[in-house]
Amino acid sequence: MPTRTISHCQGKGSLSHNNRTFISKNVDAERVKDNITFICQPIEEAYQQCFSEVVERYNAKQKRDDRRIKTSYFEYAFNHQPSNSVITAPDKRKSFYEDLVQVGDMHDSGCGTQGGKLTAECLIEYMEGFSKRNPNFYVFNSVLHLDEATPHLHIDYIPIGHYNRGVGIQNGISQALKEMGYTGGADAINKWRLAERKVLEDICNSRGIEISEPKESRGSMTVEEYGEYMDKINALQAQTEDLQNINDNLEAEIQTRTQALAEISEKEKAAAEKESDVDKKVSHAQKLSAMLGEIENPAGLKFKNSMFGGGVSKVELNADAFKEIQNWALNCIKNMHSAEKLKREAKDLERKYSRDYVPYAKYSALQNQLAEHKDVIREMNTVFKDNPVLHQNVSNAINRHRALLAEDKAREEAERKAEKAERMARKKSFSL
Repeated sequence: MPTRTISHCQGKGSLSHNNRTFISKNVDAERVKDNITFICQPIEEAYQQCFSEVVERYNAKQKRDDRRIKTSYFEYAFNHQPSNSVITAPDKRKSFYEDLVQVGDMHDSGCGTQGGKLTAECLIEYMEGFSKRNPNFYVFNSVLHLDEATPHLHIDYIPIGHYNRGVGIQNGISQALKEMGYTGGADAINKWRLAERKVLEDICNSRGIEISEPKESRGSMTVEEYGEYMDKINALQAQTEDLQNINDNLEAEIQTRTQALAEISEKEKAAAEKESDVDKKVSHAQKLSAMLGEIENPAGLKFKNSMFGGGVSKVELNADAFKEIQNWALNCIKNMHSAEKLKREAKDLERKYSRDYVPYAKYSALQNQLAEHKDVIREMNTVFKDNPVLHQNVSNAINRHRALLAEDKAREEAERKAEKAERMARKKSFSL
């Protein structure tokens, strides 16, 4: 019997992909029902369960109100709303960690084959003992995928560490590994993965599967496995996740604006009826959206999967799919404006404060947000590079949108000057 490989590496960390909120190209939609979900708990609920009580105890000990945590622990730690994708804090902590575990490959353990059925049984047994072996890893999402080429396991967890200072229980991968007996700094996670690999290897041996020695490549994956894994992470999936994150941010912004409008006084409402600043921004966004909506759907849009060095492939998009690309382009443009604003705020903070002061944390958070915006803009530029027609049409829409903003700015400046002249005239008249 030929030997098989074990792949145990860090996963991308996309709950939307794991739970099949959307279906990527490498998934057989008819076999999604065959997937095995061990646990599927919303991340905000998981954080509430892990940290709400310890935050309450921490706040109760504080004598100063400004030292109390007034948001959820997730927002306190990551300065971000809970997300189905991994969020990285300024101190490099991640909102959750994912491990991708697989036995064999599509040639010896393909889904639907006897070999695939046997390796799936090994992965099920491995998962059933995972939490008992790793008490400091709180598993809130775990799925065995049987709708792709090879059975593989996604395990998403929050590392739980105990501390003597600050909040008693925190998200801390190093401390969690240390408490489970894995020390050695950066090498601790590798020691842990080797131990977990040994557990899975013993399970496979007990079922008559011989495991080969691991090959040095990327993490604990072989070069062939790495190529197959990266094939699964295609460009359209990344764009869909970006769209979901941007949509969440826009919904929060709309809610904030709605609340702000509700709190305007009667005097401010009278002025707002003429045209408020918020109304202008919404109007501009609607106009720009209409402009983008006029762009025709070009046949055979080309996408270059630069993540694993793939070539350019043409994709025929239906009306719904092309509308999604249009909305994505609009949100990328908004990201450009947000990035420019963040740059200005970050520079102001950098000039005003040094690393020794508390406001530097806000500066770090701004830099982290700016990096997210840059990622979206970089992805947009990749699409535009291979689609000059779409790029030209969107560029024209942006220029028309900027012209509208310039006209409004000029009109507002003229109104301010007129009001100032009127005040000066009244003041002069009063003095006389």
